[in-house]
Amino acid sequence: MRRDWELEDLIECWTLDEEEFALLANKSGATRLGFGLMLKFFEQEGPVPATCG
Repeated sequence: MRRDWELEDLIECWTLDEEEFALLANKSGATRLGFGLMLKFFEQEGPVPATCG
């Protein structure tokens, strides 16, 4: 995860677009916020690797 962000980078990387907002339509409250944050995080970092055994 990047540590040094410019304002423009934050806006570009962490703002939800229309398609992403559509995914939040059936969520509410903290669930909606958490889902939106996870969506953008995994967009930046990629999927979590599977563990073996």
